[in-house]
Amino acid sequence: MSIKNLYGLSHNLLEKYSVGVPRYTSYPPAPEWREDFKAEDFLKANEIANQSRSPVSLYFHLPFCESQCYFCACNIVISKKRSVVSPYLEHIKKEISSLGDLISRNRSVEQIHLGGGTPTYFNPDELKELFSTIKENIGISKNCEVGIEIDPRVTTHDHLKTLSELGFNRLSMGIQDFDQKVQETINRIQPFEETKKIFQYSKALNFESINVDLIYGLPFQTKESFKRTIDLIFKLAPDRIALFHYAHLPQLLNHQDKYIPANALPSSSEKIEIFQYAVNTLTGNGYVFIGLDHFAKVDDELAQARKNKTLHRNFQGYTTKSGCDLYGLGITAISNVQNTFSQNIKKLNPYYEAVDLNKMPLFRGFVLSKDDLLRREIIMKILCHGIIIKSEIEEKYSINFDKYFAFEIERLKELEQEGLILSRVVVCNDSTSTIKITETGQFFLRNIACIFDRYLQEKNGKQKIYSKAI
Repeated sequence: MSIKNLYGLSHNLLEKYSVGVPRYTSYPPAPEWREDFKAEDFLKANEIANQSRSPVSLYFHLPFCESQCYFCACNIVISKKRSVVSPYLEHIKKEISSLGDLISRNRSVEQIHLGGGTPTYFNPDELKELFSTIKENIGISKNCEVGIEIDPRVTTHDHLKTLSELGFNRLSMGIQDFDQKVQETINRIQPFEETKKIFQYSKALNFESINVDLIYGLPFQTKESFKRTIDLIFKLAPDRIALFHYAHLPQLLNHQDKYIPANALPSSSEKIEIFQYAVNTLTGNGYVFIGLDHFAKVDDELAQARKNKTLHRNFQGYTTKSGCDLYGLGITAISNVQNTFSQNIKKLNPYYEAVDLNKMPLFRGFVLSKDDLLRREIIMKILCHGIIIKSEIEEKYSINFDKYFAFEIERLKELEQEGLILSRVVVCNDSTSTIKITETGQFFLRNIACIFDRYLQEKNGKQKIYSKAI
């Protein structure tokens, strides 16, 4: 059975909506945030969070990598000198201590995530030191979800054993592609057998969930080569799979401009074929399409959360931990506390200087208006639940939905004609007007969500810095 028969997808539809739009890990998107954001704005939001006793999610950005992966767009520091860890660890510990003074002890940490960079660039003892500091300063729930991104090329059995002993229960493993030519071009040599050994040892340590990251659209990638990668992924049987679209942004990333030849990238039609094959194969072999670029096994809690409408989205992607205030620590880390977003300084030395002066190492941020909060909720309902119930929005925000969003509803008509959404009135005890994402529409969530993005509207949809939706 073809992918078109399964989901109503067509090449023309995928081509039409393969345009640059935000990923909506936040609304407003990060490029709209302002450098005049004040520490006082953050502190005010934190006080409200303390009063409401909202649960806490912690993100730690550990930026170091041994070498540059040429596809990567993350804020990282390349160094083979492990001595760079010591000053960073000392300063992030100071930041943890300061945060511990701000967060009420009545609030519990429900989620911790270590990202990067390569968190396992830190040796096991350094990870122990970091985690010990967290536990000393902030109360961690017994049921806390504790995850970490690992690179199989630098992760040892000692790393995994230490992580298990510390209480980590989720691993996110970077793979991208197993084809040798692709790996050579993106400067990430990672043989399958090496990855398999790390995977098997992780399973033996009984981590609750292991997910892998794949990327389509990489140089020299073909449908046939990616088919072989997918076949190898099935041998690993991860609980979740993230299938990201490669964002080629040479105008922003010098290493992409220098090392990834544009003529080696698959054509738009080839990328679409790769995407169609991957979706068809994954959903035909026990994985549920969660949305955007995430897949999970049918019995995974992410799939269940999608089904019962408790799914949430933050800067780490889809999660079941809704209602948490997110605090980011380390360079470039992002926080989302109540009605604010904020981001830390991006460079090491300015970050160190701010922490040493007991200043919050903030670089920029944003205080959301009522309109921002309203649009954020609608966008998150599109991305996470696949349905907007107009009466719920009207009651919460005291608006007439159709009048407030008259411009957006007019634009949605084209998407309805394309079969991406369905506007309808469901008659139960009362008539309820909804906007529901169709099965086909699940593959175009970013395109649907951007209809409600006021900032994109003001730019007439022309924003070059965002990656393509497909």
